[in-house]
Amino acid sequence: MRTVERKKGGLRTKTFDRNLFILLTVLPGFIFFCLTIILPNILSIALSFFKWKGFTWSFQWVGIQNFQKLFRDQIFYKALYNNIFLAVVNVVLTLVVALFIATILSNRSIKHVGFFRSIFYFPNVMSIVVVSMLWKFMYDPQLGIINAALRGIGLEDLVRVWLGDIHTVKPALAVTQLWGGVGLYILIYLTAIRSVNLSLYEAASIDGAGKIRQFFSVTLPIIGPTIKTALIYNMAHTLNGSFAIVKIMTNGAPNNESTVLTTYMYTKTFGLGDYGYGATIGVFVLAIGFIMYFLIEKLVKSEHYEN
Repeated sequence: MRTVERKKGGLRTKTFDRNLFILLTVLPGFIFFCLTIILPNILSIALSFFKWKGFTWSFQWVGIQNFQKLFRDQIFYKALYNNIFLAVVNVVLTLVVALFIATILSNRSIKHVGFFRSIFYFPNVMSIVVVSMLWKFMYDPQLGIINAALRGIGLEDLVRVWLGDIHTVKPALAVTQLWGGVGLYILIYLTAIRSVNLSLYEAASIDGAGKIRQFFSVTLPIIGPTIKTALIYNMAHTLNGSFAIVKIMTNGAPNNESTVLTTYMYTKTFGLGDYGYGATIGVFVLAIGFIMYFLIEKLVKSEHYEN
């Protein structure tokens, strides 16, 4: 009887030690997450109801005036439009380009696929600052390689101040985003395509389906859930991740034609010292992030149930 009790006591001690170890392992990360993610967002929401110029203890309660001001702000709507434009264009271009390249690389007869995957993925491991500076130099009207190439082939009429023209600045930023992120989606789609059972292609081929018809009737339906998830993730990432590219390459110029929500928030907060209004813009960006998160969560769950 005593032996059994000793074993039970030893088991409880081991369980307690294991739980304590897990707690001590997880707790620092949880505290860091709360201090760097949860707390700043809570403070931003609270600050959006105040007028505060920063670095003082003088907080003026304004209620929902910041939100009323936000929805009357024409620059805010322009920034929102620019966000949506960049997100939609980037999502569509990424889908087409990544799916096209992934389909080519999925051909079993192509050699050195690993090399091509590394080449396409390389921009993803580069710092977004480096990517932005690289493309800013390429777009330079005097020294940039793009205008130099156009002049070299006799297309002087197409030479532009790419980042200073209201008609070309957003497409130029979209190309930069595409180049910097398409490699990840090539790998995702390539993995999904290569997971398709080859017998399905053989059966479709016996039925007389060519390569294009096989792609639309076999490949797309099977990798559809992967494409949907990647599209929503890409949309969320583009909506909230354009700050560095825009800030470094144009800083919103010309005439706010490239301003996005995060750069506008930065300008209002740290450039003009209107912390309350900047926090209000941040709350709107946070709301977009939550919407994207719940869309992704719902989509992943629906795919799980379908499978």
